Amino acid sequence: MTTPTPLTFAQLRERHDALLFDAYGVLVHAGGGIPHAPDAIAALVRDGQRFLVVTNDASRSPQRASQRYRRLGLDITPEQVLGSGQLIGPALVDRGLERGRVVVLGTGDSAQFAREVGATVVEPSRDAPADALVIADEGGFHTLGTMDAVLDMIVAGCERGAPPALFLANPDLIYPAGNGRFGFTAGSLAAMLDRALHVILGSAAPTFEVLGKPSPRHFEEALRRVGTRNAVMLGDTLHTDVAGAQGVGIASAIVLTGVTTRAQATAAEHRPTYVLDDLRA
Repeated sequence: MTTPTPLTFAQLRERHDALLFDAYGVLVHAGGGIPHAPDAIAALVRDGQRFLVVTNDASRSPQRASQRYRRLGLDITPEQVLGSGQLIGPALVDRGLERGRVVVLGTGDSAQFAREVGATVVEPSRDAPADALVIADEGGFHTLGTMDAVLDMIVAGCERGAPPALFLANPDLIYPAGNGRFGFTAGSLAAMLDRALHVILGSAAPTFEVLGKPSPRHFEEALRRVGTRNAVMLGDTLHTDVAGAQGVGIASAIVLTGVTTRAQATAAEHRPTYVLDDLRA
């Protein structure tokens, strides 16, 4: 495989009609905004160049995400946000579960994505297993107690011959919290649950359908919205941002303000097309 090409943000803009941005590690981290990101977004808005924030954050509605970005100096409208939570409703519809009983692990906004298509959001129960489980975020619930209840519910559903459908909106394992710190996120909870189910049920264990990056569903919807395939995905994670972009045949760029180092980007199985130090214009 070829070595990623080092570029500046300005050079990257010249090569592609549309830019897809990861949020955490590229534009923001848990503690606030990332330097140079506001100026980069301002340049795109000024010049009318198409862009979209394509994020695995399923904890906020597009409106709430836009409000946060704007507080941090990023001129991003709700229409320019495609979070993985926005794929929850369509996924339920595809499986005929839009009127089903759904457990959603996450925030109030996470649950609202399911309610918008008519689903009833319920608590996990062994006595009355839900039709589906969505893991959207690591916040908004008591983690260990809820995970215990979810595990019991899935096993009970399998014992009755009606396992709930499992959806993972945010497959990220960790997120950058700023100042060199990291935290666990929803993908780690799903990995824990997946391992436990295989210990208990073996090959009969149900598996998660991934909705967010690197899922083609997320990328194809992003490309539909920007109206071109001459797009580049700017991210900080190899197994979601870069692998997902490769999966739909578009370019990718690792931005070295998040979790991936230059050495990792150069040596990875899924190597990005480009490497950027930051979004400095």
